[in-house]
Amino acid sequence: MKSYTRSIIGLLVVAVGLSFLVTNLDILPFSVTIGDWWPLFIIAGGVVIFLHDTKNYLWALLTIALGVTFQLKQLGIIESNPWQLFWPAVVIAVGLSIMTSHRSSKARVATSDREDVTAILSGSEVKVQTADFTGGRVTAVCGGASIDLRGAIIKKEATLDLFAFWGGIEIYVPDGVIVRNSTSAILSGIESKVSNSDMSEKAPVLHIVGDAVMSGVEIKR
Repeated sequence: MKSYTRSIIGLLVVAVGLSFLVTNLDILPFSVTIGDWWPLFIIAGGVVIFLHDTKNYLWALLTIALGVTFQLKQLGIIESNPWQLFWPAVVIAVGLSIMTSHRSSKARVATSDREDVTAILSGSEVKVQTADFTGGRVTAVCGGASIDLRGAIIKKEATLDLFAFWGGIEIYVPDGVIVRNSTSAILSGIESKVSNSDMSEKAPVLHIVGDAVMSGVEIKR
């Protein structure tokens, strides 16, 4: 996860904590600190999506637009129901995504040394088969992403950068590889079913890094 993306997530958590603090100290009521400004979290989520993977700008813009619409509604600037605008926008975004996508299927086999897997409001499944896998990124936002590395060879080291927001990520790792997981969990569950106890010190290493926000991550062989 890029440092500025992690910083945005950290700032959101700090903002929530400060809101509870000023409420408990009777400085401001909770309705003022959070009640009218909660759509800013949706906007920040859209920014995080874009910063993590600029190729998904359509979904980032859609998320930001939804947050802006809710914010205008909360402030009484507009009277329209944001959901009446959101779902038609989703349909339009899906159509544009189909037209601009070069992938014919969400389930595919990849042979590149680096591989990015993205699932936004959808599911994506990738099986990697390469003789020298070096890493990639896996993004799941309101969707599920699966990357299967059992057919890939890691010669020395590889790094998977994860980002999950209201989503789920499933990782299948190859045999004979040491797995070092340092993923940060924020209101999330990260389950690793991989043991390194019988691995040689000279075995190749798969580093798994990134952030999971209100999501689930499962690592297994």
